Amino acid sequence: MKLSTKPRYGLRILAQIAADGGDASPVSGKEVARKQGISIAYIEQILIPMRNAGLVRTVRGRNGGYMLDRPSAEITLLEIIELFEGKLELVSDHDTNTATEIWNRLTHSLRKQTGAITVADLAELISAENPPIIDFMI
Repeated sequence: MKLSTKPRYGLRILAQIAADGGDASPVSGKEVARKQGISIAYIEQILIPMRNAGLVRTVRGRNGGYMLDRPSAEITLLEIIELFEGKLELVSDHDTNTATEIWNRLTHSLRKQTGAITVADLAELISAENPPIIDFMI
């Protein structure tokens, strides 16, 4: 399975906002762009569905920027993947063959693992890394 750039960059953006204190105060989109090496235009494009999903909010004004709309410990990797890619499953519910049970177990395991990783966990990686550009792989 290969994820598109939107969930991967979405996770990077949320983790950077969390690492920079975006649970409590606005973080500049330009600063996130600089630290993560993502264009501000693409960040704004990715933030639209995340804002619509209630994950981030925009604060206007001189000291404005982006803030998490929920605690970073409550936003999971699974939630971001499914926001951009749809339901995380390895086989369709309509597939029926001898291997379906195996695929369903793998899907369950993958969903459990990605549901256990939070933006707060990823923000800790940013704080520990130098430079802060990170990418997440499943």
